[in-house]
Amino acid sequence: MAAVPQLTDEELAEQYQKRNSAALAELMSRYLPLIQKYAVQYQNVFDFDDLVQEGCIGLFDAVRSFHRDNHTKFSTYALVCIRNRVQKAVEKATSQKAAAFRNHVPLEDAGEVSDHSSPEQIFLNREALEAVMNGIQTLLTPMERKVLFAALDGMDYQTIAKSLNISPKSVDNALQRVRRKLKTIHRP
Repeated sequence: MAAVPQLTDEELAEQYQKRNSAALAELMSRYLPLIQKYAVQYQNVFDFDDLVQEGCIGLFDAVRSFHRDNHTKFSTYALVCIRNRVQKAVEKATSQKAAAFRNHVPLEDAGEVSDHSSPEQIFLNREALEAVMNGIQTLLTPMERKVLFAALDGMDYQTIAKSLNISPKSVDNALQRVRRKLKTIHRP
């Protein structure tokens, strides 16, 4: 992975949109502590690792769809995307607990991403990200990786199934296996 100079979050999002995967890795490492902090607040409602995964998908969605010309800070936009993704996951899985979840902690209390993270925290975040990336490469089959990346790219089950010439049930099964396998990754 190529090194990314110290760029703003907005610049990194633009770099990723130009196919610079190192920019996405840097944003993930910057926002992982926030996602984890947000997930901890709701782990009594939903599995912590699943919440972190949903938060990462929300961040990925924010990176893909961010437009600087909307005059919005990336961090503000990302927080909304992360919060919405986590809330939708919890609401879908546990509709009875959804009302308590939405009103549990305001977004403003989730904290801000620090531009001044300690070197130790940055190192730990990068190690955790590397563990996930290595897990994706070593634990997942080629088909599971295709399904995962298509889902992360915003495709629905029907579209993924059609593009890979498999059934929507096979897509769902593959994503269930991906979740199970990624939960086994031992993060530092």
